[in-house]
Amino acid sequence: MATSSIEQGHAFGGAWTELKLSAVSYYFGFFTKVLKERSFDLWYIDAFAGSGTRTEQVSSGGLLEGRLEEVEQQELAGSVLKALDIEPPFKKLVFIEGHRGRFRELDAIRTANPDRHIECRHGEANEQLQQIFTSPPWSGQYGSKGKLRAVVFLDPYGMNVEWKTLELLAKTQSVDVWYLFPINAVTRQLAIDLDKVDKHKQRSLDSIFGTTDWRSELYAPRTNGDLFDMITSRSDRDVGVHQIERYAQERLGTIFRYVSEPLPLLANSRGHLFSLFCLSNSDSDRAVDLIKKGVAGVMKNYGPASHRRSCP
Repeated sequence: MATSSIEQGHAFGGAWTELKLSAVSYYFGFFTKVLKERSFDLWYIDAFAGSGTRTEQVSSGGLLEGRLEEVEQQELAGSVLKALDIEPPFKKLVFIEGHRGRFRELDAIRTANPDRHIECRHGEANEQLQQIFTSPPWSGQYGSKGKLRAVVFLDPYGMNVEWKTLELLAKTQSVDVWYLFPINAVTRQLAIDLDKVDKHKQRSLDSIFGTTDWRSELYAPRTNGDLFDMITSRSDRDVGVHQIERYAQERLGTIFRYVSEPLPLLANSRGHLFSLFCLSNSDSDRAVDLIKKGVAGVMKNYGPASHRRSCP
């Protein structure tokens, strides 16, 4: 069991977070079991690792339990500790975090597990991934022909994953990517009136979609006649969250051979927060079939729960 000396956890999420972590952990275990006897060096790379744990407020008591309601802080395992507990284990684990305080906590986890091959990298996630996959040993691997295989978990704090990073991961043909697409944040940026999407937001949307075509794909021209029959034109967003999610899936399909159906993550007060995709660009039909099998297990076990709204 992985241990941690963390005293103050990273506070975020809710029931949807536990669902997300359970879903990806299921796949991590599937990944290492399937590949353990095939002489591959198996890596786990967490690009937005956080502190390794998270702190959540848990309520107990109340009228139904016949006592005063109490709220306590509970420390729960994040993706880092869950990845460390996967059996059979990953050969190497790389944890990336840009926040200095959370990075120190990550490094404490590394120190507490001297028997594991753990690398903690402090820096911006896109830059660190570029360094990893353009340096040895990854730079010496030729597509899926080498002995390296990895699962890369992209769990950004917002719209932080750049398209060029996804292109880099696809180019390896040797990594399975779990990408928590920030559908809620993207939808907020996409104002109903295109004229109200400022230049900064447009650049962010260009980066996350990898194209400027979202302007024409997600917006339609609207023509109005005024009292003097003068014609004015503007573009209005004529799609909702589901269509935006589908557009994101189609865009991912332009660089990855396999893009799973999304696993939606919902919260009562905030609606559809994220869409979790599994991505692969392996040139091996057998490998893609195995990935589909693992994803099918994820969807069977966690798909029904993902469509029910959870706590805020």
